Amino acid sequence: MTPSLMTRLLRKPKIAIVTVFVLIFFSILMSFNSGLPTTIPTLFPGLAASPYYSKDESHYYSWKTPSFFPPLKSPPPRTPKTKAAELCGGFPTHLKDSIQVILKTGAGESAKTKAHISTVTSCISNLLIFSDLEEQVKGHRFIDILADLPSSYNDSPDFATYSAQKQAHSEGNAIGYSADGWKLDRFKFLPMVDKAYEMRPDAEWYVFIEADVYYFWDTLFRLLHQLDPSKIHYMGSPAPGADGNFFAYGGAGFVLSRGLMQQLVGDSTRLSILYGEYVKNDCCGDAALGYAIRNKTGAPLEALYPTFAGDELIGLKVDAERWCIPLLALHRVSPEQMTSLWEWERTRPYNQYPLTHSTILDFTFSNIPDSPVRASWDNLSPDVQPDGSAAHISASACAESCATNRLCLQYSYMARVCKFGNFIQLGRPISDADSLSGWDMKKMARLGYQKDPRKSSSCKHATWLKPEIR
Repeated sequence: MTPSLMTRLLRKPKIAIVTVFVLIFFSILMSFNSGLPTTIPTLFPGLAASPYYSKDESHYYSWKTPSFFPPLKSPPPRTPKTKAAELCGGFPTHLKDSIQVILKTGAGESAKTKAHISTVTSCISNLLIFSDLEEQVKGHRFIDILADLPSSYNDSPDFATYSAQKQAHSEGNAIGYSADGWKLDRFKFLPMVDKAYEMRPDAEWYVFIEADVYYFWDTLFRLLHQLDPSKIHYMGSPAPGADGNFFAYGGAGFVLSRGLMQQLVGDSTRLSILYGEYVKNDCCGDAALGYAIRNKTGAPLEALYPTFAGDELIGLKVDAERWCIPLLALHRVSPEQMTSLWEWERTRPYNQYPLTHSTILDFTFSNIPDSPVRASWDNLSPDVQPDGSAAHISASACAESCATNRLCLQYSYMARVCKFGNFIQLGRPISDADSLSGWDMKKMARLGYQKDPRKSSSCKHATWLKPEIR
């Protein structure tokens, strides 16, 4: 500030005071900004990076995120004629150029794929579908991702199924699911990553899912809006591979950032050629891809289980620790489950809370509170009570023992054996008429569960996972 300007301000004390406060304010603001992370999520310019990137020892963090795809405020009646477009209301179409979704399927998975593109991926207008057969289904082009593989792949006995399927299709024969088709599936992982980048090089995120994998899009968008796509990200559910390395389990889907893809295939390297021999000798394509990522880029897996759960609905575990952890992926979802789950997700009571593990109980346990004991049922409780325990005397004694055990949330009684579970799990029906399973509704209520068709999740904020580097 020049002396002449200072003199003029001193003659006008009110202006001088305001000027001083403005200077102090901007000084504090500049100081504050200098401490902010330098990486800013491009989906939300100006928003500071979440604690996902912090280096402390904590495994969880809290971070309030906006809702991108909440339930419909005025959902249409749930009828067999409800159209997918009616349930896509409010889908954030402005994100489609930033987030590229890739659906991997096969000729033998027709029913699963049709259910998927009619429900979970029905809102994705730029969806890429990679298969082992070129065809048109419900207005979607299925790209044969194996068509451009080098002839050296024919050396693998498991690859012979590819030619057999094409022959059967050309003769008008239906192609059903088979073990041979599953073995062929592993050859799709490397070329589909190559092709996804070739077709959509400007995407910020590449999201790979399978025909029997259910994704909750609001969870995905909440997660990605915290992160910087220019950084190296390889995210998913961990599965053990060769040499002690972990890879992202395909049954939970996985996400690759633009930063990773540029290093992995941005130099026009074809993974399907560079690592062709590796995939021929491995059992699984997701493991081969994990090896290729680590070998070429050095990037480890960012394990985010149980957000990337990859569990079946009947086996999904919910307990106090997981109660508010966001849920993204389910695996082995049947076409019927996919349809009913999609309709439930979009027509449940409107709220902008994150969809967490406890939220899904409103779907899986909708009828349990009316009858918290089920005969001919196994809720998969694992903890067999000690020999000689009174819990083994009868089903009622098993239930009473569970009620007095502070950790027991559910129990099962089969063949005069009592087992406890310290989590909530749906389980499955079994043929044994003398078996019985039950849930402790009082303890579930203390966790936050309540039967009310008008309620929303008890978790107003999510408990986010820090990545476990594997």
